[in-house]
Amino acid sequence: MKKLLFMASLVLAGCHAPEPATLVVKTEPNSEVVYWGAGKDEIYSYALGKKDTTNAEGYMTCQMELDAPKLMAVNVLNKPYTLYLTPGSRDTLTVTKEALQLAGTNKAYNECLRAVDDYKSYCEKILYTWNHELKSAKTPDELKQMNKAHYDKAASVIQHAALPASFIEEQMAHLSFISRQAIAYAIMYGVQDKTDAWKAELKEALLAPWDEAAMQSYRGVGWMARQLAPMKFIALEGGNMRTVADPSRFMFDQCKELFKGKALERIWASFIYDDIVNKRYTEVFISLFDEFKQAYPDSPYHAYLQEGIAETIRFHQGQLDENRYHVLPCDSTMTSISEAMKPLRGKVVYVDVWATWCGPCKVMFGHVPALKEKAKDLDVAYLYLSIDAPQAENTWRKSIPYYDLNGYHLLAGKELTQAVYRELGDERGILSIPRFLIVDKEGKIVEPYAASPDQPDELIKQLKKVLAQ
Repeated sequence: MKKLLFMASLVLAGCHAPEPATLVVKTEPNSEVVYWGAGKDEIYSYALGKKDTTNAEGYMTCQMELDAPKLMAVNVLNKPYTLYLTPGSRDTLTVTKEALQLAGTNKAYNECLRAVDDYKSYCEKILYTWNHELKSAKTPDELKQMNKAHYDKAASVIQHAALPASFIEEQMAHLSFISRQAIAYAIMYGVQDKTDAWKAELKEALLAPWDEAAMQSYRGVGWMARQLAPMKFIALEGGNMRTVADPSRFMFDQCKELFKGKALERIWASFIYDDIVNKRYTEVFISLFDEFKQAYPDSPYHAYLQEGIAETIRFHQGQLDENRYHVLPCDSTMTSISEAMKPLRGKVVYVDVWATWCGPCKVMFGHVPALKEKAKDLDVAYLYLSIDAPQAENTWRKSIPYYDLNGYHLLAGKELTQAVYRELGDERGILSIPRFLIVDKEGKIVEPYAASPDQPDELIKQLKKVLAQ
């Protein structure tokens, strides 16, 4: 009995009751703050965040019960920051448009995380800025030296912190990941004539082993894999992305050769979740999720993915009932919106210009039932004009019953899509969707910027005005 009591006391001694960790965010008054888990068993995604708003003085305070240290991502003024929280801690993040200040229990940890994020932000500019300094390097050594100045700045913060060795090693590994990706991208897309020395440096950046344990906790792992897989395929295998029939399957398979174990588990889960959260409902992810479950039957990421995949399955089970959803034919003779309106002449038409890849378009579909109920006494036809590419036709057809878009539907061909951009786009030919129009009974656009479905009262006024003409 004494032995049992002694063992029980040891167990109890090892169990830590949860304690509240307090995070205070100070920024501009009435600003939105979004925060979500960024740990190794969590999918790093803004979509998983909880939203709050700072008060009139610019403060927001949140508490969470913790029994172990936890990484959190916090988005303030449209920029993410990574914070390290511990049971019983109190930390403050102060953000202005010009600066960031860290204070509190875990200041040393958070300064290290900030150093990693700042270095990552520097390297990410390679993707978006053509005159990034790394692209001006004449030799591999010059490229690495340019990058090293920024790497060393972040590394110095981490290596001089009086923190556990395991944390230091993990953050240094993250710096290495970022550096390798930056070098690979700068060579791949910034060096026109690649000598053998450039090719060898690129191969090293892409194929050197990755620290599997540190990769599991790296916040940018999914984004990194999306960059490295095509580079490997093009640069090392002589591939052409235009020949890739199924990009999702391609990414899934390519990453098998780049990553292993827990790192691959996290990357695959990120790919699947990205399709789910963006409501793309890509059919191949149904089978890819089955492969993921077979490879990782006890994965903590199942909880993030199962419900979304069930929705993808439901999306692909829908049937297009021609009696309810009227699909109009489109051919190469349609070279203007007016010509596309011919089958509906004699009707006032509310036109929704959309595409299956447009997230805001699908958000608007949720407001359509209430709109139609309010406008049920108006003699108005509803036309959903899709500017999807021809290869998206299957997804387009399945979207119609899934979102219950009762009305008329037209998938614009190449000529009509060009006309839509020409007639509705800005001076640069850029078109923002969803875009809503009202077309009169003669097929002429009379409201080129009609109210959206979430503004039913304003839209009904516009429709009544056209109907009265």
